[in-house]
Amino acid sequence: MGRRKETITYPSGTFSTSMSSGNASGMGLDFASQDGDAESQQQQHYRPRVSYYMREQAGNFHYGKQHPMKPHRLMLTNHLVLNYGLHKYMDVFEPRRATEEEIREFHAQDYIEFLKRVTPENQDTMASCFAEFNIGDDCPIFDGMWDFSQIYSGASIEAARKLVSGSTDIAVNWMGGLHHAKKYEPSGFCYVNDIVLAILQLLRYYP
Repeated sequence: MGRRKETITYPSGTFSTSMSSGNASGMGLDFASQDGDAESQQQQHYRPRVSYYMREQAGNFHYGKQHPMKPHRLMLTNHLVLNYGLHKYMDVFEPRRATEEEIREFHAQDYIEFLKRVTPENQDTMASCFAEFNIGDDCPIFDGMWDFSQIYSGASIEAARKLVSGSTDIAVNWMGGLHHAKKYEPSGFCYVNDIVLAILQLLRYYP
C-alpha cells in the first residue's frame, strides 16, 4: 500500500499528514511523529492567534417578550467562555461602535436616519414609515435599536480589519452575523448588515 504525504498550510504554520491510498475503506490520517526533529514538531502544533470581541451592553437589548431573538443569550455565551477559561487563549477586545459613515457604506441614508430617530416612545408618530422600512413582527421597534446595531457592527468591522492586518488568524464576534438586513430595510431580526460591512473591509485588501 502506497502512502503520499501532504502538507497543509495555515496562516501561522503548517502540519504534515500521511494519507494512505489504495484501499477505499482504509484511508487514514496520521500526524507527523512527535519523535521527529524540531521542524516536524513545530509543524504538528497549529496555534492560531484568536481575537474575541464582546461588549457587555449587547446583552441588555430586548426585542420584545414574545420575540425569538434574545440578545441576552450573548451574555450567557460570554459567561461560558469566561468560566471555561477560554479567554486565556484569546486576545479579548471590547470593540468600538461602528460610525454612521461606516454603516453608510452599505445602507441608505434615509434608512439610517429612520433607525436613529425611531423609538418606542415616538413610533406612533412615525408609523407611516413602517411599511416602507419593513417594520413588523420580525423587526419591531425597541429601545436602543440603533445603539445595538452600532455595537455588533463595530465588532465585525474591527474583526475584519484585524484579519487583513495579519495580527490575528481567527476573529470571533458572537454579537454579529445579522446578515438578513437589506440596503433599505431590516429583515429577519437584522437591522444593520454587519457581514456586508465586514466584507467591504476585506475587499479593500482582497479585491
